[in-house]
Amino acid sequence: MKRTPILAVITAVALFPGAAHARGLDAVARVFDPDSRVLAQARFVADGDRFELAKRADGGGRAYMQYKYIRKDGGFQSGEHWGLAETSGAVVFDHDFGEGRKVLFRVCVGDLCSATGDQENWTIAYA
Repeated sequence: MKRTPILAVITAVALFPGAAHARGLDAVARVFDPDSRVLAQARFVADGDRFELAKRADGGGRAYMQYKYIRKDGGFQSGEHWGLAETSGAVVFDHDFGEGRKVLFRVCVGDLCSATGDQENWTIAYA
């Protein structure tokens, strides 16, 4: 029957949910000003394990991003990248995270950030 392959795919996804992260998951974080204007954005690209950081609006200072990577031993590796003060394009930061590992990040301009400093609402991606 033609239903068997569909059932097999559904069963495979249900039994092996971690397999969805094996190829990685891209994600984007944006920080807005009080008028809902996008000030900056950080994008994680799983294919290549890289961050792209871009300032989208004038003023407010340089864009920067912070990230935390959950290593295989369960510990955190953290870091910070600084972008440009102008809206002239994205800066790319390459990494070599373990395949399928969770990466948390946020983007900021001045005191405005896409999430709190204690990792609440940080954007989640998978390498």
